Amino acid sequence: MINYNKLKKKLDDKGITTYVIRQKGLIPQSTLTKLKMCSGDSMEQIEKKLQEYKDSHNGKDFMCDVSTKTIEDICQLLQCQPQDLIEWKVDLKPELSYENRYKNAK
Repeated sequence: MINYNKLKKKLDDKGITTYVIRQKGLIPQSTLTKLKMCSGDSMEQIEKKLQEYKDSHNGKDFMCDVSTKTIEDICQLLQCQPQDLIEWKVDLKPELSYENRYKNAK
């Protein structure tokens, strides 16, 4: 799961508000929505927001996918690296490993 909370802080530090983002067309509205939905003080808070979305939209998942090109564009705009914007935590599932899916498959 990705948390864009660092990006939100970076924008705040530079005084870039959502109004400025929309007015100057810095980030598309759909991307801005993704960044907001996938930001929080903790991964649990994001999971809760995503579950609430799913519950209120007939089981439809909210997609937090933002392209690497968009991340690069934001990094250029803010003069930083991706790790300055994103916290990325992957919940590893052993059943999805190469060894369990392909190598040991008979």
